[in-house]
Amino acid sequence: MKTPVLLIAFNRPNYIRQMLQALKQSNIENLLVFRDGPRPLNVKDEVACEEIKNLVENIDWKCSIKTNFMNNNLGCGYGPYSAISWAFQYTDRLIILEDDCIPSTAFFPYCEYLLEKYKDDVRIRHISGFSPISGVRVFEKYDYIFTQYAHTWGWATWKRVWNNMDIQQRQIKEFFKHGGFKGQFFTKAEDAYYNMCYWSRESSFKEATHSWDYQYAVHSKMNGALSIVPAKNLINNIGAEGTHASGYIKHYDTYKDFKIANEPDDIQMDMEYESINFRKESDISRKRYLKMYVKMLLNKNFNKDKI
Repeated sequence: MKTPVLLIAFNRPNYIRQMLQALKQSNIENLLVFRDGPRPLNVKDEVACEEIKNLVENIDWKCSIKTNFMNNNLGCGYGPYSAISWAFQYTDRLIILEDDCIPSTAFFPYCEYLLEKYKDDVRIRHISGFSPISGVRVFEKYDYIFTQYAHTWGWATWKRVWNNMDIQQRQIKEFFKHGGFKGQFFTKAEDAYYNMCYWSRESSFKEATHSWDYQYAVHSKMNGALSIVPAKNLINNIGAEGTHASGYIKHYDTYKDFKIANEPDDIQMDMEYESINFRKESDISRKRYLKMYVKMLLNKNFNKDKI
């Protein structure tokens, strides 16, 4: 598998062992590894970071490797953001894996095929390997679909997309000056929900210190980005430990024999899939929606000064 793969790591060598085994099974030929540095005065981090460096430097299969082992800690926001930006210095397309997103062997050829097929189609900005929703009728017909919901548990994209990514979301204020989301989603409820969510955020500068994927999702939606999601899940997230982990995470079945055979005729979103995803990801309820609506009415400027 020749497409470059970026592995993002920090202080979990037990996860890196599992990930390297998965990469070896798929015969990854071009690997870029970014490891964030230890937090100040944290001996456990220092030991774990050094162990990860040793594991990577002793990879035992034929593979071209580029590494970036940080001495200082960038954190959960600027760390992955810097990793992806660094990797795109060397390639125009990239498969991206954080250390807890263990791929099936089918994930890599799936990404490689779609990265090539849609490399020049600016409507497509993201290829997801994670597919948490089963039983949707559209998957009975097609092996992948298009959606506005971009999952980042094992994914792929192009340099043309990442070049415009801003972790501090400096363009969001101008976006809302021109009306924000209007008619972008299938329902007015979705438009209203995301307008309220993104208008009422805290400081974008502060958010960048502890997250990057939220900003990427905002960036994607603001640009009307379409993502590709497979009919079968190809990623198992094992991240039960770490800064944002709860100590328990649901394990998803992955499929090794998944192959693309039936492709969509047109680049169109499926309304049923969008509706299920909206309910699942936003966890919206009447009570929560009402609270957000009241908040919006009480602050007619939507906290623009915070953005």
